[in-house]
Amino acid sequence: MSIDLLPKQTPSPLVEMRNIWKRFPGVIANQAVDLDLLEGEVHALLGENGAGKSTLMYVLAGMYRPEAGTIRIAGEEMRFKSPSQAIGAGVGMVHQHFRLVEKMTAAENIHLGWGETPKIISARDLVERTERICRQFGLSVDPDARIWQLSTGEQQRVEILRVLARGARILILDEPTSVLTPNEAVELFKVTRKLAEAGRTVVLITHKLDEVIAASDRVTVMRRGKVVARRKTVSCDQATLARLCIGEELVSEAVGSKGSPGKALLEVNRITVRENRNLPALREISFTIRA
Repeated sequence: MSIDLLPKQTPSPLVEMRNIWKRFPGVIANQAVDLDLLEGEVHALLGENGAGKSTLMYVLAGMYRPEAGTIRIAGEEMRFKSPSQAIGAGVGMVHQHFRLVEKMTAAENIHLGWGETPKIISARDLVERTERICRQFGLSVDPDARIWQLSTGEQQRVEILRVLARGARILILDEPTSVLTPNEAVELFKVTRKLAEAGRTVVLITHKLDEVIAASDRVTVMRRGKVVARRKTVSCDQATLARLCIGEELVSEAVGSKGSPGKALLEVNRITVRENRNLPALREISFTIRA
């Protein structure tokens, strides 16, 4: 796989966020948050729902303006007023819920709203430009396919290509596997690793401990709007990360059965489902729900 390589930068952080505060009515979403992102790393931003991790990345991506704090990219202070300003500085975000036009093709979606797209362009040229973009970043997608015809993983790939084509060197993925099959998640993490190896910085917003271990180089843990830990992922296990997320040890207790189970209300036996690319989404799932 051939991926467009970026020039190496200095060892100092590519992104420095300092003392970031973001408030909403009745809620302090980010409280004095510091975050460093290095060039060429996959950085996991871990926390429970409501920990403030997505809000922090919305600040970095220009969707929210913080009440206080500074952002530096490659040493230059930035004050983003919009996502377009952020993408101009090399920061792009792929949202949990895709922002694609389903009736348009992949090629049309990639070029939609992009200032470098010619005002008048033939369908053939649009496809050729899209194919070049796919080769440049090592991602494959059918340029002529309409979005509704693509699998969820392929739609996500279109979103990633849209951001990369606009010059993003910092790619933020918000809960990216929440809509993917296990196979698609594996493919996504292959993509993020190759992008990091090519010099880009990938931020993985997640609450899934196994994803942090499998896919990231470093992890920042947030809880109730604050950063509570920073670690190299290689030094972590899931139990440690879980403790950092919730602030206490996880204790598993066996729940005793009370009485005998009632009659079966629902029985499912060996259900197998394949998604539209003929990959298994479910494989021989069986269960019984009783009264």
